[in-house]
Amino acid sequence: MVGRIFTLLPIKLNATDREFVETYLDEAGLFLFNQMSLFDQKHAVAAARVLATQELMDNRLNQRRLVQAALLHDCGKVKGEIAWFLRPLVAVIRKFFPRRREKWAARGESALSHALYVDLHHPSRGAYLAESLGLEPELVSLIKHHHDPLTGNQDPELVLLQSVARKG
Repeated sequence: MVGRIFTLLPIKLNATDREFVETYLDEAGLFLFNQMSLFDQKHAVAAARVLATQELMDNRLNQRRLVQAALLHDCGKVKGEIAWFLRPLVAVIRKFFPRRREKWAARGESALSHALYVDLHHPSRGAYLAESLGLEPELVSLIKHHHDPLTGNQDPELVLLQSVARKG
């Protein structure tokens, strides 16, 4: 978490990161990406860079789609919905009190309950937004399921996305 905080120091994405994002996302994807907070954008770029540089041994994996999914996996967290000062508390509640998060999450009730609501429901919200803008179904599915518990027969693209999305 400390690493994520320090990634915020530059107030905007640098030109290299912006160029990287624009290489992988079309107009609809860029619209979704630009709706995210700088914090979420930087986390997404870091995750996407790992996937972009990884040598994939499985021919069934679509590296471009994986990078796009990494860039957009948190697009359901729209800029301004989670106040910067609540993010650490939301992360602690998510990690140590997951049942409380579900109980306390309520849209618009208070700043904290709304932040917990957004954090809890961002995968399905992001998938809805992505689908509404016409992104391919496989990409929408990766966004929607990036926080699902892993099972034995999980989609290998989803497993890779989850492995990078949870870091940072």
